[in-house]
Amino acid sequence: MKTTLKTFLELIRIKQSIGSALLILPCFLAIALIYKTNSDITISTIISTTILFIIGAFLTRSAGCIINDLLDKNFDKKVERTKNRPLASKKISTKMALFFLAILLFLGLIILLQFNFQTIVGGFVALALILIYPLMKRVTYFPQIFLGITFNFGIIMAGLALNSSINFGLIILYLACISWTFLYDTIYGFQDIEDDLRIGIKSSAILFSRKNFNNPKKSLYKISIITTLFFIMLGVFEELSLLYFAIP
Repeated sequence: MKTTLKTFLELIRIKQSIGSALLILPCFLAIALIYKTNSDITISTIISTTILFIIGAFLTRSAGCIINDLLDKNFDKKVERTKNRPLASKKISTKMALFFLAILLFLGLIILLQFNFQTIVGGFVALALILIYPLMKRVTYFPQIFLGITFNFGIIMAGLALNSSINFGLIILYLACISWTFLYDTIYGFQDIEDDLRIGIKSSAILFSRKNFNNPKKSLYKISIITTLFFIMLGVFEELSLLYFAIP
């Protein structure tokens, strides 16, 4: 089996850059919040930290895609949207995918080692979350919440990297972003709902479609309200400007 560069790029979803953007955005928000509230941090530290986080987010997301596909390849080949992924369609072998994963994890470790001890520990916690997340759809109807916990862990990492600790403002931001991820990934999950029901995968989209929830849109509205309230709480607690509250 010949593995080309194109196949590897498909494996890490290089054309679906929105995934990397959604991973790095919470990190940007956390870094900006920390810079505002900690006058001891220099702009050069912020710039260097941001660059490392961008590289780390790309490597983490790429590794996460491979881990997800390794664990879900038997599910992916039964779903219309995912059946052509390299592992599901056998464009790449499991052995080669593991080889690429090892390279990405090694490069990620190099980036991680640029930070303090607390951040390094946080990095290994993040890796554990990435390994566990794909299994959640097998055991709970709320894998989207676990995705939020995993996908937004960069907020915690930013706090550890710049402050060596996590303050209450970052916790509020983390909860707000978890809720936001829960919202958009539930909406995203509706496109696979028929295939998921057929193969026995759980999701919040399936749960909200059941009769006892009456109307899926109402559940989504409630999540969006909770998300908005978290962001408002953040603005009030951190005494952010009126411009913050004016941004939709």
